[in-house]
Amino acid sequence: MIVELQRGDHTQRLTYDEFELRIRDGEIAPETLVRFDAVTGDAFVPAGSLELYQVLVDPRSLAFRRNLTRPGMPIVTAILVGIQLRIYLLSWAPGAETFLTEEFTNWAPGILERGEVYRLISYGLLHVSFTHLLFNLTFLAYTGYNLERALGRLNLLVLYFGSVFTGGVLSMWMAPDRPSLGASGGDFGLIAAAVVFGWKHWEDIPASARNKFGWALAPYLGFSLVSGFTVDNVDNWGHIGGLIAGAVLMTLLAPEVLSTSIRGNRRVRMGFVGLGVLIAGVLGIYGPKLVPITPRGDDGWTASVPGYWREGWTFTGDRGWFSPTGDATAVIARTVHARPLSADMVADSLIERIGSGGRPPEVLVREAIEVAGQTGRRLVLRFTLSGEKHIVQALVLARGVYAYRAQFQTLERVRTRYSPLSARVFESAQIAAPSELVEARERARLHPRSWQPAVALGTALYRVGEPAAALAEFERALRLSPRSTEALVGKLRVYADYRLTGGVEIAQSLLDAGPTDPSVIVAAAEVIYANGQYGLAIAALDAAWVQMPGDRVLRRARLQWALSVELKSTD
Repeated sequence: MIVELQRGDHTQRLTYDEFELRIRDGEIAPETLVRFDAVTGDAFVPAGSLELYQVLVDPRSLAFRRNLTRPGMPIVTAILVGIQLRIYLLSWAPGAETFLTEEFTNWAPGILERGEVYRLISYGLLHVSFTHLLFNLTFLAYTGYNLERALGRLNLLVLYFGSVFTGGVLSMWMAPDRPSLGASGGDFGLIAAAVVFGWKHWEDIPASARNKFGWALAPYLGFSLVSGFTVDNVDNWGHIGGLIAGAVLMTLLAPEVLSTSIRGNRRVRMGFVGLGVLIAGVLGIYGPKLVPITPRGDDGWTASVPGYWREGWTFTGDRGWFSPTGDATAVIARTVHARPLSADMVADSLIERIGSGGRPPEVLVREAIEVAGQTGRRLVLRFTLSGEKHIVQALVLARGVYAYRAQFQTLERVRTRYSPLSARVFESAQIAAPSELVEARERARLHPRSWQPAVALGTALYRVGEPAAALAEFERALRLSPRSTEALVGKLRVYADYRLTGGVEIAQSLLDAGPTDPSVIVAAAEVIYANGQYGLAIAALDAAWVQMPGDRVLRRARLQWALSVELKSTD
């Protein structure tokens, strides 16, 4: 069917389908004169008088179509572009770029540890190079221009900043060790929204505007997403988060000019903004409790510290992990000593090390605790370093010759902020059998009739602070090999270092039997010496020296003990 339109002095001929389409697009005004035989016969009549015209023309749909084709730059898009351009120009000022990147980028330590949740929005307005700025603002201007006309200003604002926020949260959580900035998260959200918008409203979009929505933009979205994975310094998690937010929001939102959608749009906007405020509040208040932590430690001693903290060396010479904020440090240390220690000895050693560079630290708390059946000490110390007050909280344990320490140091002014994180570090502390004990037990199990595995197990038990079990293994080794010097020396060392009852009598009986091995003589004398009978111990060494003059083992022991006795008498 052919429809004729009278436009001034000429007549335009259209197919009926094209006639309907132009009515829907608002290109045919109600006063336009039309004629087609089936309805008007030979006469031209105003299009608005036709029933079919009134059916096809929906004022809301007409306004929607006109919005998509009207010229001019939507104000919100222009403001967003202008703000980011001016911030970039501001970054040229001396020191401005450093200030902006340090204070406003999306940075997990700043957000979780310091509570700077504003970074989840502010990072989307920053750019560090002209190429970066040009690429992002091009997409923002193009997609924002079309979406603002299609959806309305408030919907565009929520789409953009909702995508920026969601991309920031996902990036912060999935890549906490990498700061990020740029509008690309918001751009991905707008592109995804334009794609979904086209899919939802394809039939209502004028033909002249269809190349700006739907499948027409899908290749750009896919290419940008895939190309991001080929570049190391691209925040792909931010892109993905922005894409998801844009697609979800566009699924829920509708063009603002459709009056039935106003209330629904308001609920969507308020709900999404409320959710964002809730997430920001949770991150700001409970951030230290949400910091991802990773087990660290060495051979049987572990505690968890933030996974993105950098490893380095502390001022006390310990290997530690440093917060990128510079406000906190954690140390998870295991040290091995020549003789068994007590928890108090380990605590005193830490206090001495912290005070070695100046004034001794102030001990705020020193109390007994228990971790996995092991007695330890909890310390809280205050000291001054580089002109600032610091607080060290420490958990120290002793297990034979092993000293274990979990230590958390913060600036005193941020101590309260870091308290939940330090509590998580200490609660995660775990102690297990060292590898040498595990291996010795397995070897002793496989070779129950061999004295060497029994000696190795006895030594391992001695080293982990289990003297009774160690003595049992050395006795078993002596039953299997009565002349084993290693077993006898190991047995005497247990009596000496753990001050076990009956050790002096056993040592004296061995000396009275006249042993010929210098190591046995020294070990027996050590038992006597450890129980405070210094003169008797040195006399035993002197007697052995007469029998074995020049022996190096005896010489070293006599010199060490003579010096030790002299120091004790001086004290």
